[in-house]
Amino acid sequence: MFSQFWIRLGRFALLLLAAYVLTAYVAVVTIILRQELDILDAGRAISAFSSAEGSSTVEGQIRNVFGDPVPFGVIIIGDHLVQADSLGFFRVTHLKPGRHTLEVFAGDYARYAREIQVEEGINQPTIKYETGLWPQVFLADFHVYYKEYNEIFGLIGFANGTDRPVFIHKASLLNSQGGVIADILHDLGGFTYFADLSNRLEIVDAPQKALKWGPRMVQGGEFIPVKGHFPPGLYSLEVHYAFQEGHSLGQYQVLTVTDHLDLDSDWPHIP
Repeated sequence: MFSQFWIRLGRFALLLLAAYVLTAYVAVVTIILRQELDILDAGRAISAFSSAEGSSTVEGQIRNVFGDPVPFGVIIIGDHLVQADSLGFFRVTHLKPGRHTLEVFAGDYARYAREIQVEEGINQPTIKYETGLWPQVFLADFHVYYKEYNEIFGLIGFANGTDRPVFIHKASLLNSQGGVIADILHDLGGFTYFADLSNRLEIVDAPQKALKWGPRMVQGGEFIPVKGHFPPGLYSLEVHYAFQEGHSLGQYQVLTVTDHLDLDSDWPHIP
């Protein structure tokens, strides 16, 4: 009888432990989902998994303001939730025709929301360039190509997603070993080149020379061909940037973007 009491007590304790673990798991999953989607309403996060039957489909590819693919973004249309693949492609099915809000949540990009008209059949809204995803803070774009092994060429751009100006002090081109090939701004005339592209860009000389990049502004450009020996491999753009406080103190954040050197006989190449 004594042993049966302890057996019952042990079983009861195991049941309590299982209930606790299940409750904790549900709570953790709910918190992670809320943080990932930046949705404070838990009821909406749960309803996003439901599927209302319809005859329309929305599909496409998520790209940013430079036209580059954005992988693994979360797409919400009404009560439908899907995740894009590694190249940004997504497909939302069983939608009812009519007006819908298309939302995208992706990494360091700002929340994307846009009204779309969904018709019967397949719908393919464009999500890139002026309708693409904006960075929450600062984003650099970089693509490098060669026409012959003794010369490289590339496209670069910057996007300021904030309401404050950004100061870009350096933009260095690095080889696969991390060595500096050239500073695009200081060595290749990048200050003047970019300042001539828009009246919202300004060259400042004090306390350090920098490009003053306007708020909520995106601009792409190119750097002139650089001669030398450039074997295929990974090359990087290292950007030193800061807001007003950091620029005044000479303290810059470093952003590095890497691209594989590819052959392009018909350059310039637009992604």
